[in-house]
Amino acid sequence: MANKVLVAIDSTGLSEVVVKSLSAQMRPVETEVLVLEVVEPILYSVPPEMSVGYQPEMAVRLKQLQDRAQDTLKSAVEAFRNAGFKVESRLVESEIKEGVINTAAEWGAELIVVTSHARKGVAKFFHRSVAEGIVHGATCSVLVLKEQDKQAAA
Repeated sequence: MANKVLVAIDSTGLSEVVVKSLSAQMRPVETEVLVLEVVEPILYSVPPEMSVGYQPEMAVRLKQLQDRAQDTLKSAVEAFRNAGFKVESRLVESEIKEGVINTAAEWGAELIVVTSHARKGVAKFFHRSVAEGIVHGATCSVLVLKEQDKQAAA
């Protein structure tokens, strides 16, 4: 039976760290990988003078975010395939933590792999720790790879 690993990525370029880490810890031929990128919905308020439904710039911005996410997914999928993993990808529009947790549960993941930017202090307060939220909310194991691991791997 194959291990099912959900890898949550973003556009920070840390997916190569994840590929190296998984390759060192799991046999690619025995591992199914779902590479996931979550795009958060664009939240906005509408001034009263704007007519209902008029936010064309928001649709363009969301499309740009989705296109960038698709490019990131393609690169990550290629890296996992080159390492010998059976891999598929998925793009989800959701709040990031909920999108990762819900997709992992739906897909039946046994492990979630996320990266952390290792922010501290005020930066952590303002950027909230998505990885921490996933660790506390997930029903399966979670592996958190810190951003400084990227530098160590280089």
